Amino acid sequence: MEDHNPNDSAAHSLAAAHNSGFDATNSPLSEVEIEVEIEAREEVFISDRLWDFDDDRNRIADPFGVYRFVVGDSLRLVFAQAPLPRGVVPRLTFQPLYSRVRAGETLRKQLTLSLPVQEYSSLSRNIDAPSELERVARVTLVMGHRARSAMQSDPAPPPFESADDAGYIVHSPSIITSTMTVDPLPVLRRTQSMARYALPADAPHP
Repeated sequence: MEDHNPNDSAAHSLAAAHNSGFDATNSPLSEVEIEVEIEAREEVFISDRLWDFDDDRNRIADPFGVYRFVVGDSLRLVFAQAPLPRGVVPRLTFQPLYSRVRAGETLRKQLTLSLPVQEYSSLSRNIDAPSELERVARVTLVMGHRARSAMQSDPAPPPFESADDAGYIVHSPSIITSTMTVDPLPVLRRTQSMARYALPADAPHP
């Protein structure tokens, strides 16, 4: 089954689709695939470049591809700034980098998630932390964006790097989301405290 739920803005639209997590014999799969499309009506920058360092301190793509958080009955797949752990001021926050999508172009990404999906971000890396197996009924994709028309000048890549290789540094982005209803999807929710990505509509914690 595929489920498309586009989210439109004046500059672009975001849509996502997924496979069901079951094969033709209705047996559970070991992974699920999420396809993402962003169609730009005007030039826009999209935060699709999560990154890390290798052992030699060279910038590489984040090996997990996307941050994952279990919130209520949903899995949030996040291409945006990872939330800061409470009481911690990290030396490096791994600010996402952005791709330029010109007017009329479409940015496509495919995510392959092993099942059950483990919670992870660049600032909460311990995927072996104690967790409980649950199932979620929704997947919400979160991406940062900013239209070129909202900027005074072109953004720049990180110092001494190229935009083609690294992407662009974009300040003061907004977020765009797309939510899909899915067949029950197995996830591992961490039982210890973890900084999870919050959306503006979330109820505040007491």
